[in-house]
Amino acid sequence: MDDAPLPDDLATLWYLVRRVAGLMDRTGEALFQHEIGISLAQFLVLSVVDAHPGPLNQQTVADRLGLTKGTVSRQIDNAVAAGLMSVQAAAHNRRENVVSLTPTGTALVRRGDAAFEREKAALLPDAEPGDVQAAIRVLAAMNGALDPSAALPGRQRQ
Repeated sequence: MDDAPLPDDLATLWYLVRRVAGLMDRTGEALFQHEIGISLAQFLVLSVVDAHPGPLNQQTVADRLGLTKGTVSRQIDNAVAAGLMSVQAAAHNRRENVVSLTPTGTALVRRGDAAFEREKAALLPDAEPGDVQAAIRVLAAMNGALDPSAALPGRQRQ
């Protein structure tokens, strides 16, 4: 941040959220490229599919990540070509595709999760657990206020 103060707390929060998001994206990109050989975007798509029990369509993945269906579709195409995912017509609607991970895709997500766990302490080395939870509460409240249909993503594994 330069020496000029921002006009208020909300402007400061906006600046910091955008800056931290960009830094986290760059850090995640480097981590997943180095550790498992895929992009952050690819890992996030695989991870969302892994965390969701049962059939999942492309639009749901896109909504969960806040990405366009086209962006997710490209990531899914890349994952299918790499043998990490499969795509099949939905049983209830032949025009809709459902995606799932292959065993190779699941193993890659586990490797990525382990790499992230090893690196997590480097992201917030001095943060108290209560501080992180407070930040999550504030950002979740803002997320809900700005987009009432948005749900806070969570990881659920079977």
